[in-house]
Amino acid sequence: MATDIRTAQVRRGGENRVIGSSGKPLLVIVEGSNIDAMVDAGIGAIGGLGRIIGDHKAVLLKPNTNQRDPFPSTTSAEHIRAVARHCGGAGATSIAVHEDHRPAGGQEDLKMYYEAGDLPGMDIRFSRAGASEDYVLVEHEPWSSEAKPSDVPQGDGASWASRMLDADYEQGATPGLRVAREVQEAPVVINLPVLKRHFAGQITSAIKNHVGSVYGMHRWIAHAMMQSERDYFDRKLVEFASAVRPELTITDIRSIQAVSGPMVGDDTTFVHGVNRLIVTGDMVAADVVAMDIMKRHDVTFTTHSEAIVNRQHAYAEELGLGMSDLSKFEVIELTV
Repeated sequence: MATDIRTAQVRRGGENRVIGSSGKPLLVIVEGSNIDAMVDAGIGAIGGLGRIIGDHKAVLLKPNTNQRDPFPSTTSAEHIRAVARHCGGAGATSIAVHEDHRPAGGQEDLKMYYEAGDLPGMDIRFSRAGASEDYVLVEHEPWSSEAKPSDVPQGDGASWASRMLDADYEQGATPGLRVAREVQEAPVVINLPVLKRHFAGQITSAIKNHVGSVYGMHRWIAHAMMQSERDYFDRKLVEFASAVRPELTITDIRSIQAVSGPMVGDDTTFVHGVNRLIVTGDMVAADVVAMDIMKRHDVTFTTHSEAIVNRQHAYAEELGLGMSDLSKFEVIELTV
């Protein structure tokens, strides 16, 4: 039975279970250019997906797909297929690919991101940002309260987000978020981000990928509030990820989108041949590695940009979402 959208649920997910023989959490970094071989090596290094999936038969894959531009702006179909192959090998019989940002349009939705033959044997599921019935309420006391629509900057200088706010939007007294029903009810979520620049978050990767897992109004308010309260945006970005807590993150950094994003602009550049894949149960650690890669390949990623991302990581650690100190990990580096 589907969850009532007005009944508050507890967060899905749990503690990082991707632990090495040393007792430390695992962080695997694979160098290579063939995504199938890289995924095989990375998943093999953590002991296979059986330890993640267990007896569950359903897995949800969360790509980054908020535009039509190909990889590295969007998670590649070959990355999704490679991970899905391992899910099936670990006993999963239902593999869903979920994203938000869906407009009305039925079967046309799929054509926004992938062709039907790109993801064989997988169920493509979309939630619509403005459709409250596609989401369930999740409450977590440590989260911050949401700004009221009336507090969001308005007028000629307001962002596109503030103009989309609905005066009838209901907010609860307890800190909570509306999470996509498909995500909240999934027994296993595997996060499949890319690495690209973002005008607000500075980078889009493991943590920010879950902006596409929550109700549109939350992210619209967060973007609009950034004009007057930068800290609000950074906290909400982390809380969106905290609401999902995926069991595993596999970041494809064979190439990166540099200089600007998330959409491709006139000044956007693409850096190919980076050739890294990150596999870990810790989104913060994944993004620490990702940020270091961005710093080395994008001269416009400044110390100011780094300070913003570090602040996001500090919030994430406060919420128990992961660790930024890589010395606390068992790091495995492989070349294929």
